[in-house]
This record gives sequence, C-alpha cells and structure tokens, in this order.
Amino acid sequence: MLDWVTMTCSQHNCTWNRKLSGSFHLSEDVLQACIRSTQVLLNISKMSLWREAAEILLRVFNSLNNYSILHVAIAAAAILTSTKAGMYVYKRQRRQQLKLKMQARGQRSKTDIEELRAELKTLQINTAIPTWSITELHAAVQAGEVTATEVLRAYQAKALEVNDRTNAITDVIKSAVTRAAQLDQLPPEQRGPLHGIPISLKEACGLEGLDCTSGFGELIDIPLKTDSNLVKVLKSKGAVPFVRTNIPQGMRSFGCSNGIYGVTKNPHNQARAPGGSSGGEGAIIGGQGSIIGIGSDLGGSVRNPAHFCGIVSLRPTAGRLGNYGNFNASTSNGQTLVINTDGPMARDVAALVHVTRAVLGPSLWELEPHVAPIPFNEQMFSSTRPLHIGYYVSDNNTRPVPAVERAVLWAVSALRAQGHTVEKFDVKSYNLEAFCNFLFRALAADQGQGYDKLLQYDNSSEAMLGFYAFGTMSDWMRPYVAKSLERDDDNVQSASFAAGGIRTIAEWFQANLDLQEFQQKFVADWKQHKLDIMISPPWPSPANKIETIDKIVACGTYTAVYNVLNFPAGIVPVTKVTPKDVQNAIDPKVYPAKYKQEKILQADAQGSQGLPIAVQVAGLPYTEERVLRVMAELEAAAKIKVNQI
Repeated sequence: MLDWVTMTCSQHNCTWNRKLSGSFHLSEDVLQACIRSTQVLLNISKMSLWREAAEILLRVFNSLNNYSILHVAIAAAAILTSTKAGMYVYKRQRRQQLKLKMQARGQRSKTDIEELRAELKTLQINTAIPTWSITELHAAVQAGEVTATEVLRAYQAKALEVNDRTNAITDVIKSAVTRAAQLDQLPPEQRGPLHGIPISLKEACGLEGLDCTSGFGELIDIPLKTDSNLVKVLKSKGAVPFVRTNIPQGMRSFGCSNGIYGVTKNPHNQARAPGGSSGGEGAIIGGQGSIIGIGSDLGGSVRNPAHFCGIVSLRPTAGRLGNYGNFNASTSNGQTLVINTDGPMARDVAALVHVTRAVLGPSLWELEPHVAPIPFNEQMFSSTRPLHIGYYVSDNNTRPVPAVERAVLWAVSALRAQGHTVEKFDVKSYNLEAFCNFLFRALAADQGQGYDKLLQYDNSSEAMLGFYAFGTMSDWMRPYVAKSLERDDDNVQSASFAAGGIRTIAEWFQANLDLQEFQQKFVADWKQHKLDIMISPPWPSPANKIETIDKIVACGTYTAVYNVLNFPAGIVPVTKVTPKDVQNAIDPKVYPAKYKQEKILQADAQGSQGLPIAVQVAGLPYTEERVLRVMAELEAAAKIKVNQI
C-alpha cells in the first residue's frame, strides 16, 4: 500500500519534506494526492472488504496534520494485512457456502427421485413397455392400446432402475405426469407423431422452471423462463420430457461428473465412463431407461457417449436443427467459428429416424428462422442407389486399439456386401490435429473470462482446469508447457498449448480464412473421389475408465473434425470387444503404444471385454438422411441391439 501511495504521489510531482528530526512528514500536496488516490480506490473497489479498507485509509489521511510517514506506513501495513486475512476468511466462507448450496441441490435431486420411487410403488406398472421398439410403442399409443400415462410410468420406473447403477438423472420433471394426462384426453386425429413418447433431456437443455447448472454451483437456482425451441417443438409433436440427465462440469470433458450431481457411470461397466458431455443421456438410454433423448454436440458430445454406451446418435449440420434456448454457462459458447448444435440420441436407428423426421418441419422453422427450412428427405433416406463410400481407420493422431480397427474394417466389408463401392481415404495430408485445434482456440478466445466468476469459489474438474488453463495461460508460458507435454508424449495437447487461443480480431479473421480453406479442400477431395459417405472410428478405444478419461481429451479429434467441417455425423454400434481384442491391445507387438494417450488406451484395454464398439458415419452438410440410411444398413447387418450388449 505504501509503495502504491509513493508511486501515486510521484505521478503528481509531489515531494517528501525531511524534518531535522529525521522522520518523514507529508507535505500538503502529498497529503491531497493520497486522499484523491484513496478516493479512487474507494470508487473502483467492488468487494466490500477492499472498500472498508479504503474508507479506513481515507479517514487516516484526512486526520493527518503533522504525523510522520511512519505512522501512515504502520496504518497502511496494518490495513493491508488485515484485509488480506479478511479476504482469505471471506473466500473460505464463500467456498463453504457454495459447497453447501451444491450439496443441497444434489440432495434435492435425490429426494425427488426417492419421492417418485415411493409414488411408483403404489401403481401398477407395465414393465414390458420399455422393451418395445419405437415402431411398436408408436403404434400402441396411437391406437389407444396404452395411454401416455402408462408409458410414462413404465419409463419412469425403468429410468430409476438404471439410475441406481449409473447415477444419470439430475432432475425428475414433475410436470410430466400432468402433461401425459392431458395428452390422454386428445382424440386420435389430434395425436402428434411423438404422442406419448417419453423423452430424456441433457441438463443443458432449456426447460421452463428448471435451472441449467452445467455443473457449476454459481448457476444453481436460476430457473429458465421458457423452454428451448427444440423442447417446444418436441412438445408440440406430443413428446413427454420426463427426466434430465447429468453432464461434466462446463461440458468440457468426455467423462461425466461434477460437484453437484456426482459421477455418472457406464451402464455396461460401472468402472467405465459413459462419455461426454451428454454422458447422462448415453447412460440412461444405454440402460433402456429412455428410448429417445436430446443432447448437444460441440466436439463429439452426442457421439462419444453413444459409442461408449452402445446406442445411436446424430450430430446434425449446424443450421439444420438449431439449439436456441439452451442455457450457455460461459461466453465462450457464443463463439461462431465452430457451432454447437442439439442432436438426438436413441436406442436404435429407427427411433433416431422417428424423432428426426418429427421435428424437421414448420414448427421448428417458425421458432428458428435461421434454421434451414429443409424437411426430412424421405427419398434420400429410402433410396437403394449404391453409394460411393470412403473410410479411414486412423486419423494419424492416436492409433485406435485393435477392437476399433476391426469394427471399421467390418463395416467396410458389410457395406461392400450390400453393393456399395468402398475405398480407403487418405487423411494424412490434412493434419487433422491442427484443424481440430480450431475448436480449442475458438473456445479459449475469451481467455477464460467466461469461467472466471463460475470458478472463483468452485472446485474445478481435471478437464475443466486444463481447459481453463489453456485459455488463461500467458503467452510466454505456452512454449514451456508445450515442451513439457511433448516430453510426456502428449503430442496433440502439446500442439494445442503451443498454438494458444485466438487473441485478437485479426487472428479471429485469419482463423476463419484458414478454416474455410480447410473445409473447401476437404470437400473438393471428397467430390473428386465422388464420395457419398465416410466411415471412421468415433474414438480410438471402447469406453475408458472413469479415472483416466480426462487424461485423454486429445482422442476427441476423431469426432471434432466433423464439428470443424460442419458435416452431419452419426454413431451406430456394430460389435463388442472380444477376448482376442483385449489380447491384441495389450500386446506391444500388435499395438505398439507410442504416445501418452495410446499407453492409457492400452492399459484401459484390460477388463474391456464385452463393451460396445461403434463406427462413425459422416456425410456432406444437410445429408442427414443419407447418414441415417447407412447407419440403418450397418445396424441391420450387425444385428446388434443395446439390450444384447
């Protein structure tokens, strides 16, 4: 504080007067400068403790007559010391208050679940309903063979059963019972295509009256005033949103845990992660607790959980489905270089097609005029024209384990057997790693400011901390961190940290130009090969262990590339990990793990037998129906359903 006062006085050309006694005294101009400077501190101080300290210091200066500077120094030092101590106490209290608030929110969720469980025990539940296909369920509710209420109660019971082993549910949507009862009063001619179909929603999906915390304590109890546009459309078609599901903190992880709702587990192996960031959706659908769900995808967030949990999902072209009305925890979600989009998730492709067909229409376009008014293309979906399909087994960043390689090659054989032309596509020249960095650089362009307030008193997850550090780190530190990661064989994250976030408008413009050039080159090569579809891995391994998933974020390049390209991409399970797959993965002669993430994948292979393995199906923008067609063909060829995994 004294140094600050001295510097301020120097700026005002003030002088110190030395008295013969040897002690220092403040001249009048110095005293006035101190008073003015302290008033400035008082005016700009936002925190009450700093304001109180400034007020005390101002009173000291105003009462000065001929006191020595030693008195001022002692007073300032005492105030500064007490303020620092007060700040420590204040922060500790705020952290404790936030911790209690988070615990209360988590407990409220558990209480609602137990109240629903008690209510269901008093009812007659048709336990067969959750085993029905979407075709069977749709036909039954349309014909009045079962009511919307009966369907809802059956899925509520099944969802609670799945939640007991996965911890997927964050909210029981209490209005669902009333909504189902209202739907039961509708005559057959007024029933929509989703009439009586229970829908689960990612916690980030906007729903009137509920908060969207994104796993941050600071966002608890801030209820939304309206549903998101997609939820409005789903309801207009007769759907019944009945639960919301867990997400990782900030939705910046391929795992699924936060300090409010805890850890969500994979329905097929509780030691494994369900994926992220729509991990709760993956878990609840993968366990048959929901037939259709809605997630969102910025870097693979509906595709990664689908792969991990043995379900299907679709990341549509940004601009086909929209996502307005979802709660954005951070300003970083306002960037437009790589656009987040809602995406459906489901038990099988038929259910995915059913919900996609239902929502693509005037109801959506009226709410979101910037969404392309393209209805579901039945001709493209039902076409039997042989397709020209490309594939790649590795994106040359993280080599897939043998089970994933086998799945892609099986898909190639299956598609050839159905009359399609399939050729290997060389991705080496694209440096996909560098272009996936567009996503990280864009999200870090606000230099972490969007998370400053959210993380001020909250604990960060490992993935969130890494992402926050990426955005806030000083430029001079980046080369050293990148070098350290390089020595640790973390090649992808090393490149990310070396590049850093976009810092200026000029850099943003250049990044946009680079991105457009990459997209045009990829599309030009795609068309030169006359491709209709691309087959690739969605992730280089089956579901990873909960404790390792946040250490291998770099594996997300397999999905992120299609966000950067803005291509529609879907996930369809085609096989399961066999004992031979495990043996090959841990054999260094078969799978010579080179980089850090590959070594983790190799270690995680132990105990992975039986886990689902999917392939990724991608197409050109606005060809979702062709993607769904190929997914359906692969699903039929594999003859694999989630209840068989």
